[in-house]
Amino acid sequence: MGKVNEYPPFRWYVLVTLFVLTVAHAIIMISPAPLVGVISKDLKLGLGPTTGMFMGIFNLALAVACIAGGFICDRFGLVKTYIGSSILLIVPTVALPYVGESALGAIIVRILQAIGSGPINASVSLVAALWFPPSQRGIVTGLQGTGVTLGIAIGFIATPYAYGITQSWQSAMAWQSAASFLALLMVVLFAFGPKPPVGSHVVARVGNKPENGDFKLAMGQPASWVGVAIIFFLCWVLSAFNDLTPAYFAIEPPAGVGYGTMTAGKLMTVVQIAFMVGSGTVGFVFERVFKEKASPVIMIGFFIFAVFAVSIMIPQVYTNMKILVLCLAIAGFFEAWVVPIVFAFIALHYPSHIVGKLTGMWFGIGVFGGTVGVILGAAALHHTGNYHTSIIIVGIIAIIGCVLGIFLKPPKVFGEKHL
Repeated sequence: MGKVNEYPPFRWYVLVTLFVLTVAHAIIMISPAPLVGVISKDLKLGLGPTTGMFMGIFNLALAVACIAGGFICDRFGLVKTYIGSSILLIVPTVALPYVGESALGAIIVRILQAIGSGPINASVSLVAALWFPPSQRGIVTGLQGTGVTLGIAIGFIATPYAYGITQSWQSAMAWQSAASFLALLMVVLFAFGPKPPVGSHVVARVGNKPENGDFKLAMGQPASWVGVAIIFFLCWVLSAFNDLTPAYFAIEPPAGVGYGTMTAGKLMTVVQIAFMVGSGTVGFVFERVFKEKASPVIMIGFFIFAVFAVSIMIPQVYTNMKILVLCLAIAGFFEAWVVPIVFAFIALHYPSHIVGKLTGMWFGIGVFGGTVGVILGAAALHHTGNYHTSIIIVGIIAIIGCVLGIFLKPPKVFGEKHL
């Protein structure tokens, strides 16, 4: 029976490394969002096409990279995978000022960045399963959610700030590679640490089934496809809300509410701070209050987010800064509840040797939801001339996610998790 003291203190360095990598890729991922208006004018594109090109294409490439990244993590291990990801985050981003004058060059950069990001997203359940006891896995996956949010918050603030200094959106985005250099250094040091201690401290195996059949077996379970659907709709609301809302706050009426780029960045920072708090605390809520039952946590997260995300289009909300900030904070806090619990569910209820593949598959297929969300949101913006329809769609999709949470039950075929 696994105990916390069977896992070495080095596991916390591994977790910090994953955290820094997550922050680094999230900064790069979100960096075009607060500059969509500037980029649109520079490239002579509309707001919808610019959002689709810089955020939609990134999400599409990220989806494919997550699926491949899960297999890469299981095949090559965390260190080699993380080194490759760090390089793919650094090199194209630094090159953007030299190739970003054309739309094609910018698209290639965004695709390469997404390829680097995919394996990082796919690795969280593997880190949790290999390095941490079951009682800490919800906390581990929650911390990665905090990393994503911190990176997005930094990107919302740092990118406009860098643009204010450089007056070049390409250079402003290139500056956002700084955290990736730190991540690469930490990964190199990670390579000299001890091996993960996981052995018998994993989910019980089934009969005499061969290891190489477990992934196929896992994908045959209803829970696996419910999980994919939950991630799909979650990525839809995350991407649409984070990518479209900054412009909604920044752009003048009737398209937006006209607070300007800096205020929009600050408002979205409220969301990210609340998301960090939600991610950082949901692991404890999951363990202590809900006794590792994923469904109610996921349902609560989706439902409350839906209510307060839609509220920002109500005049009584967006014209009152105090109420607006409160609604954004509540939306961000509960938005954070879903991803960590889904990843903890994988780490708790599936064999450790397939959690990389499984996380990559769930998240990779799910990220297509982000692509759909951004593209449909951009299309709604293009056809209506404002963001109201896009916001309503986000609320509807979150309610669908809430209903799906009812059906996420542990697959019995792999036996009980290690307690």
